[in-house]
Amino acid sequence: MRPGGQDQPIASWAIASVLAEVCARSGIPYDALDFELVEGGVDGIMASANQDAYTTIEQLSGLFLFDVVNYDGQLHMIPRGGDVVAELTLDDLVEDSGEVDKSERLDSIEVPRVLFLEYMDYDGGLTADKQISDRSLDIRSLGEQRNQTPVILRTADAARVAVIQHKVMIEEQRGGYEFSLPDSWIWLTCGDIVTLEGERLRIVEIDINDGYQSYKTAHDRATAYSSVVEGVPIDQPSVPPTLVIGNTTLHFIDSHILEDADDSLGYYLAANGLDVWRGCQVELSLDGGENYIDSDTSGAPTVMGVLETALASGSVYYPDVVNTCRVRLLRDTSELFETTLTGMMNRANLCLIGDEIVNFAGAEEIDPGLWELSYFLRGRKGTQVASHPIGTRFVMLSLGSLAYVGTDLFLLGRNLTFRVTSLGADVQSTVFTVPFTGRSQIERQPAYLRAVRSGGDIIITWQGVGRLGGGSRIGMGAFFDGYRVTVNGTLYTTTAQTLTVTLGGAATITVQQVNRITGIGPSLTVVI
Repeated sequence: MRPGGQDQPIASWAIASVLAEVCARSGIPYDALDFELVEGGVDGIMASANQDAYTTIEQLSGLFLFDVVNYDGQLHMIPRGGDVVAELTLDDLVEDSGEVDKSERLDSIEVPRVLFLEYMDYDGGLTADKQISDRSLDIRSLGEQRNQTPVILRTADAARVAVIQHKVMIEEQRGGYEFSLPDSWIWLTCGDIVTLEGERLRIVEIDINDGYQSYKTAHDRATAYSSVVEGVPIDQPSVPPTLVIGNTTLHFIDSHILEDADDSLGYYLAANGLDVWRGCQVELSLDGGENYIDSDTSGAPTVMGVLETALASGSVYYPDVVNTCRVRLLRDTSELFETTLTGMMNRANLCLIGDEIVNFAGAEEIDPGLWELSYFLRGRKGTQVASHPIGTRFVMLSLGSLAYVGTDLFLLGRNLTFRVTSLGADVQSTVFTVPFTGRSQIERQPAYLRAVRSGGDIIITWQGVGRLGGGSRIGMGAFFDGYRVTVNGTLYTTTAQTLTVTLGGAATITVQQVNRITGIGPSLTVVI
């Protein structure tokens, strides 16, 4: 019996046997080959008498993802997704360089949304067939790609190969690194898996120089080389797609604005659903559902889920490298991606956990739809850092998949009732009521409050914290209305970031930013 499918017989040829046969016909002796690590089997391969051995081996390696490496007088077939053989740091690099070059990362839109694998199907009597991998990586990505192989496969094998090839394409679009190592690392070969400052890389090219070697690498993820997907059998009546309209999961996000264009009073909505989900209709009520006064539709799916393990509290002042959590995504086909500290600082992997906005750098798929997240930046955009129990909501804050709903001032402070109905469904998915506090216009807490005495005066300085822009380009919002300074109960207002008062004795000084819509924001206090 064949592993993974009790009703399927063992394939006629092990891949290792095919490789041995091809090499033997080309005059390569058996003892010059090492393919013991290559697993799996095929039922044949279409090849002409004039086809060279290199082409056949290349076809097999491209399909079953192993690297052919020549060292120690042998041809070694090294499967992808193996164990790490070396953990490198910047200190290991050639002394004169000590740096790495990052190859260009491709835009995720360049990875096709649909990948077709065309092959000869053994189960279907050697009839031409195709298997499909559909992974919605980017809502802008609409491309398709067709890969052809002369290898004869069974339905389940072909489906798994298609999915794995697609996952590897996703990983390779992240680019890789180029660096140099001294001769003490000359034992490293192409196909070896290394880590550099914690990032998993696969060596794809080596250039031997005098006293050192130059390496080109590509990002590598071990879980990309496995899949449990089952293929669609040939010549069998396919099960018609379900006509059941899936329920909608809708999240109301009363949050600080995520982009400058949203600088108004409003909130965000994030929606997704299961089965056949083409969007939803969202209706608003101000009287608990008695009457609905507004209606809109949303069709952009947002990656969302819930925590399967708790996330402990952390610090807002430095990266949280201690805590981890696992997230069960609503759809098993949804994808999360790793990034770096630089990426997080540039808004990559911004998400909402509970009501706390965080970034995460580490994302590892444990099981289909179950991801382990690590390395966080906590309390982003002035949100409160908190601990989050199992079941807490998780929402990716991708601008293209969120709907920003501008509101009128009379809604501020009221309870909003939403009725959500999946498009095409007969009954609503859910009805829920939430308070609207207008966090999109609540000002941030000032920073760097300082007070010093100069004779009989107290000179007070601080730095305003804007809600627009990022990095070194920060601006106050359109409804910013200056600062409110309280000194021992006496109130001052100013638009400057400094104030001088004449006062002797102890003083308690509080500074707050003021918004014309929501009033005063959180305070910062110092005692002198």
